[in-house]
Amino acid sequence: MLPDLPADDEMRISTPRLDLVPLTEADADDLFPLLQDPELGRFTGESPPADVQAVRAGFARWEARRSPDGTELWLNWVLRRRDDDRAIGYVQATVGDGDAMIAWTIGTAFQRQGFATEAGHALIAWLRDILEVPLIVGSIHPENVASQTAARRIGLRPTDRLHEGEVVWEFVSSD
Repeated sequence: MLPDLPADDEMRISTPRLDLVPLTEADADDLFPLLQDPELGRFTGESPPADVQAVRAGFARWEARRSPDGTELWLNWVLRRRDDDRAIGYVQATVGDGDAMIAWTIGTAFQRQGFATEAGHALIAWLRDILEVPLIVGSIHPENVASQTAARRIGLRPTDRLHEGEVVWEFVSSD
């Protein structure tokens, strides 16, 4: 059974440097320039979006916060720096019955500054504390060393399972 969907104000998450704000269609204008960088698709195989309207359409689907068949919660947050409110990327959690698959996208100009780690820690804490999700996983391309480093720092460990050619990582609680 899926957890209840929290109200938007209950989904806001703050860290020392970031505000994680529920993503809406309106965030497309801020994130589109970051998503234009072909380097972001290096390990996912995704191409940059054709135009801002394509990003808006995708974000509008995500803004429903549920899959069309109702079997998953689609939770997405835009990452905004607290000092200037600039959008630097987003994180997401696809919550099913008893688990959550997490992912992050950080604009290349903001990578290697600890933002994925900071946002990832906050996201995992929120999923465990608010939604009480028992299993948190992610999947990472075997050659994506930067994402592997961030995953280790937030408590994910690689498994021997694959998902669409990527290694499945699981959260290992330290408590």
